[in-house]
Amino acid sequence: MRQIIYHSEKKKTNMEINISLKIERETLENIFVTALEGGSNYWYEIPDKEIAKVRKAVPREEEEALSMAIFKAVFDKGVRVAIHDAENPEDELGILSYDLIKDRLNEIGLDKHNSKFLVAEMQENGDAETSDAIFQLLTMGEITFS
Repeated sequence: MRQIIYHSEKKKTNMEINISLKIERETLENIFVTALEGGSNYWYEIPDKEIAKVRKAVPREEEEALSMAIFKAVFDKGVRVAIHDAENPEDELGILSYDLIKDRLNEIGLDKHNSKFLVAEMQENGDAETSDAIFQLLTMGEITFS
């Protein structure tokens, strides 16, 4: 007796995978410096009390450039830095912290539209526009200003 086996072919519509990216420290430093020193100047302000927290963690003698001091304070020293609106300085737009940056970088990497900014930076093709977009995503979780 012959047995006939039928295979049911169900159309598969999606496949879920996890991709791990290694983002070099230098890439993150470049994003911060480019955004803080020019790319994002039109929308953000850092209040004096936040700068004081940064300088307490990373004194001027250790790092003269404020943009790098902010990066080091957040990334290396665990300082949380509030970012405010340039037009309405009393309005807090978001907080930069190591954990938030890590979480938001994961979100950016999984987002079809926003990952292009991160890819450009990782391929050393970043500019003020890509750094600004990433800095907005890190600060607020979305691109609000253009």
